Amino acid sequence: MAEFIPQESDQVQWINWQELEIWLAQNNAPALIDVREEDKHLANNLGGDNISILEFSSHINQLDPDEPIVLYCQVGQKSFNAATLLIQADFTSVYSLKGGIESVR
Repeated sequence: MAEFIPQESDQVQWINWQELEIWLAQNNAPALIDVREEDKHLANNLGGDNISILEFSSHINQLDPDEPIVLYCQVGQKSFNAATLLIQADFTSVYSLKGGIESVR
């Protein structure tokens, strides 16, 4: 079976749906965060926590900077912006789902 090995970086890293699906099935699964608004999360999501991009910066201190984190949104832009905030806050293993939830088909 394939394995996904997370990397540390001082930049936001992209992850595609196939890689994320493999990673979520492993023991070292990342924290998964949907940065869309709550109504969109409730209607359709990939799991994980929901922290709207509008409130994201005030929740950063509640996240573990040593734990790998994958962020997602509808198409990938908001999650990339949120991931950039985490990198600026010295998080070291931060991924954004390339293409967002729209890429999961």
